[in-house]
Amino acid sequence: MFLMFIHLICSFQLFSYADSVNVPIENHLQDRSIVAIHYTIPGSHFIHSANIGQDLLPGSSTTVRMPYGYINKLIFDSDDGAVYSQPDYPASVNADTIRISLARKEFGGLFERVYGIHPLAIQNSTDVSIFSVFLQGDSLPTANILRNSILLPGEILRVWLDSGKTAQILTLDYEGNISSMITATTPAHDSLFRITPDLFFLNGKEFGYDESLAGSWIVNCITLGRIIKAEAFSPEGYFLDGLDCSSSPLGTWDRVFLRHNTPVGYVVCTDESNRTYSANAVDSLSGSFILGNLNLDFGFGFPE
Repeated sequence: MFLMFIHLICSFQLFSYADSVNVPIENHLQDRSIVAIHYTIPGSHFIHSANIGQDLLPGSSTTVRMPYGYINKLIFDSDDGAVYSQPDYPASVNADTIRISLARKEFGGLFERVYGIHPLAIQNSTDVSIFSVFLQGDSLPTANILRNSILLPGEILRVWLDSGKTAQILTLDYEGNISSMITATTPAHDSLFRITPDLFFLNGKEFGYDESLAGSWIVNCITLGRIIKAEAFSPEGYFLDGLDCSSSPLGTWDRVFLRHNTPVGYVVCTDESNRTYSANAVDSLSGSFILGNLNLDFGFGFPE
């Protein structure tokens, strides 16, 4: 009986997506037109485009044909480059009207840019904010595809490209530091490409490195904060090594090498405002201790 029920569900899904329905859409944006509509559906590895005929002007409405059933996400491009979205939409004969307003503008988490049908995900796997993403390749836009958005640590930019398209990916952080290049071709076996700290290391200076000695790297990824002291401690809390950087504070992507022959339990850095940041594990992607804003040591004392 259970297997028969599952079979009926699968049959309904196959039948549903073979049909299509009219989906009503209203543009509630005051000064921008909707120029393209894309959508994703369950079980499909591609993105689909809806035929809107002509631009949907401010204050106007239209209907578009879409598969009957569950739509994972609808993506709306406006004529000023902004992107709006509607997740989890049930398209049916009496479908609810989709109203595009500023409330539907994409904001954080996952950003969509559509230039083809295959997905390529770019994740900010650093501790700094990325302000610009550039793609180099035939027929790809030359401008910053993030547009007016910022890719915060952990967030993903999903770029849709045509089959066989090769793109070289470059990113810039909040200070304009440029990353090394990543090359990706769609469709990729693993479509997630990480922007990792080591791609930015060429922007920084190195302090204290001695290849003949064992030790650990500490990298400054603190937003607008310069490090004046770096220290390493054993798991038991004993001091292992330290470096006074006050005469030449570490800026973003600068690295300091602390020497030690025994395991490190944690590292502590102090910035110019006398705030401390600590980390007890190396970054798995770069093998270095990364000190960012989330590593700030909060004190809960009150002034007397």
